[in-house]
Amino acid sequence: MLNKFFQSFNEKKDKNDDHSFESDLYNLIYEIIIADHEISEQEINFASELLEFYFRIPIKNNKEQFNKLANQQHFNTDLSQFSYRLKTSLSYEQRMDVILICWQVLMVDGKEDQLEVSTAEKYQRYLA
Repeated sequence: MLNKFFQSFNEKKDKNDDHSFESDLYNLIYEIIIADHEISEQEINFASELLEFYFRIPIKNNKEQFNKLANQQHFNTDLSQFSYRLKTSLSYEQRMDVILICWQVLMVDGKEDQLEVSTAEKYQRYLA
């Protein structure tokens, strides 16, 4: 009985391990991708390339994570939590890189959707 009690803590810990720098970054950028309610391979590919360029995260990993979020039909209603974690873990220059990535992903389809713009502006305020 006591053993089950301690195992329950381990299970909860495993579920909360999803709060890494990379997962916060994926969630933030994914919110820009889905802000216009259209997920295109072009946006996922471009975001993956930008993450490799700025943060040295392999493209393959990036695509897998973005596609995983898309397949789960992930929608995050709390933008402030992962923005706050990124703000406290990244330098100012790195945060500006994240904001730049958001704006570049926003414009990859050539359309400036109002929902995408407001989401990017919100991130700008949270991360600056």
